[in-house]
Amino acid sequence: MKKILIIIALILAVFFVLNLNVKQQGRADTQTTLPVSAAISYRGEAGKDALTILKQKFSVSQDSSGMVNLIEGRKADAGKHEYWAFYVNGKTASVGSADYKTTDKDLIEWKIEKY
Repeated sequence: MKKILIIIALILAVFFVLNLNVKQQGRADTQTTLPVSAAISYRGEAGKDALTILKQKFSVSQDSSGMVNLIEGRKADAGKHEYWAFYVNGKTASVGSADYKTTDKDLIEWKIEKY
């Protein structure tokens, strides 16, 4: 009886580990949709631009002009006059995210806003 319980426990442990790995690997292949009033944030990294870090951490799409129009499945809806606004340390950025070289102290935020 003990052997059967040990075997069942091992099978369950293997299943748990395999299931966890599939979920982690699937992260890049599946999109998580952000809520309608979406916002994301991350810390800067010395010498890296804000757009590069964004693309490393999240699923991102840009339109033909280079503007970020989708983050983690949440698209800024131009028909509703939405856009992804880019903030540095709580203030609207004065340059584009590809041009802003971050520091380790920077808090970068992206929020859906309306124009």
